[in-house]
Amino acid sequence: MTAVTRALAADDPFHGAGANLRRWQALALLFFAQMVAIGSISYGFSVLLKPLAADFGLQRVQVNRGLMIALVGMSIFAPLVGRALDRVSGRLVIMAGAVLFAAGWAAIAAATTVTEALLATFFLLAPGASALGPVVASTLVSRWFHERRGLALGISSVAMSSGGVVVVPILALLIDNSDWRSAVAIYGLGGGVLILLLALRVLPADGATQTPAHRADEREAAPMVEPGAWRQRDFWLIAGAVGLVMGTNGALLSCLVAYATDQGFTLGQGATLVSAVSGGAVVGKLVLGALSDRADPRWLYLVVVALNVVLLGTLLAQPSYPVLFAVALLAGSAVGGAIPLWTVIVGRRFGLAQMGRAMGLMSTAMLPFNLGALQLVGALYDASGSYQSAFQTFLPAVILAGLLILPVQGVGQSISTRQTTGA
Repeated sequence: MTAVTRALAADDPFHGAGANLRRWQALALLFFAQMVAIGSISYGFSVLLKPLAADFGLQRVQVNRGLMIALVGMSIFAPLVGRALDRVSGRLVIMAGAVLFAAGWAAIAAATTVTEALLATFFLLAPGASALGPVVASTLVSRWFHERRGLALGISSVAMSSGGVVVVPILALLIDNSDWRSAVAIYGLGGGVLILLLALRVLPADGATQTPAHRADEREAAPMVEPGAWRQRDFWLIAGAVGLVMGTNGALLSCLVAYATDQGFTLGQGATLVSAVSGGAVVGKLVLGALSDRADPRWLYLVVVALNVVLLGTLLAQPSYPVLFAVALLAGSAVGGAIPLWTVIVGRRFGLAQMGRAMGLMSTAMLPFNLGALQLVGALYDASGSYQSAFQTFLPAVILAGLLILPVQGVGQSISTRQTTGA
């Protein structure tokens, strides 16, 4: 047993016999929490777009602002949630998130005005989803796992994509059998209560924030510190390349069900398209993430760009449903693959010690792309009665993303190679 392993065992929040099993059970809960919370926002919104527009008498661009409010709120509350993790146990953070998440959907379901719904989205749903989302999951997994941390983080990253596979059909079924208000109330309260009960059962109450092994990892990464990442050209090249793709993907997911029903397909068929994208995203995260250990991630990112171009071209062509489904399944790998490739590129370019800081700043830098794409897709639809002009606008934006990623330097070597050579 190494010194680091002995230190980890001495300060492990999972104590006693069966600690390893409980650690994986805790990972399963984090997976479920992300799937329920982020899946209902990033993917479930597409099912709610038309019912919300009809109920509140809004144009689609106005409904999209609700999703924009959720994204802004999650971005604002994420640093506060991160600081909370340094002071209290992960179990308490998850439980608080579950309560806020359930209260948020219940308040939205009961809202009689748009203002009430937006306030509930920002002050309840957004912080709740942030506390159940990837920032918390990645932090806790990094603390709880050491020897198999990479595998655990990989499993955790699949959770959001799985939300589209599982959450969208559930919401569509609930809406078909009642209405959108009952659907989100049942979903939010049911999911929140289940997460709360499981957190009490599965997660450790220990409030320790860092294990000795985690602190050892930080000392090993210390020589890689490179100040002022946000002042460097490559920071903005990566932010532009990833922001354009992720903004476009978010906008497409927000309108995919509405696009399908506009083409004469059923609500169930539209929801299945989102599930196909989500299923492909799971494969993309695993496959492209694994390939990045052997290939330059910039070239793999060009694959992501190419698949996005194929998807947009197919949507513009308005094909039959089988063709649309097949392309959505294939292109889903681009939606999922962008995230692990972004992580790899940032880690290799700025080093482990600056990775979290750089990604946090870059997430904020990319927010205008996400918000702008949502605003654009809704505004162009309202102006023309079709999504065609939006898709035509997204095509050159995605191609530009591919051009921006190519000049980024220092990402051809793996992190372990950089540590060995001192690069």
